[in-house]
Amino acid sequence: MSIPSQPPSSMPMLTPLPITPLISMPTPSIPNTDVKDIARFIYSNLYSNNKENQKKAIKTFYDVNAVFEDPILIVESHDKIINQFLLLSSLLSIIPNIQSITDSEIAGNHHLVCIDSIIKFQSPLLFPCLRLPCLRLIFGKNNKCSEITMRILTRLEFNEQQKIVRHEDIWSLKDLVESLPIIGFLYADVARKFNAIVTGCAVIAAKEVAHALEEWNV
Repeated sequence: MSIPSQPPSSMPMLTPLPITPLISMPTPSIPNTDVKDIARFIYSNLYSNNKENQKKAIKTFYDVNAVFEDPILIVESHDKIINQFLLLSSLLSIIPNIQSITDSEIAGNHHLVCIDSIIKFQSPLLFPCLRLPCLRLIFGKNNKCSEITMRILTRLEFNEQQKIVRHEDIWSLKDLVESLPIIGFLYADVARKFNAIVTGCAVIAAKEVAHALEEWNV
């Protein structure tokens, strides 16, 4: 009995199923044209706890002679700016919440992008001894010993090559002080009210002295 070398024509030929390639997870793309999208991309990487993204954002989008400043310091160059953000992200957890972004053209064909945001700085190790219920009244405006919330206005100046030449963070010292445990309570609920009372008494005393001088001259 001979075995046929080929299957009968009535039997369907089996074909291998196509192999579906693995779908890669989406990665954030870097915007190319809109300066506001670029600013948002940079901001979300800078104010985070991903140190590699912070370094890449500064080295990619900042001019080599870029300047960073805020109310307490001013630094220049990639390395010094990187050090500022690495230090901050090493000490605290950063949670930014962008409220608005505006863009305007300024002299020299530069663009000025302003980002209004509210940023929470959190640390479980910040003032751990103040977690006692009896001390919650002096935890400051946020009523949390491990969290500081600040409103920050960031000004990013882009040159013609869409490189940042100046980065300025503007924030209120009042907001910072009021967010601090103990100090915030003393400042907001004690010192400012006491100063208001003293000022009011001084105004009343000045009026009485002026009135007495007028009567004396008469």
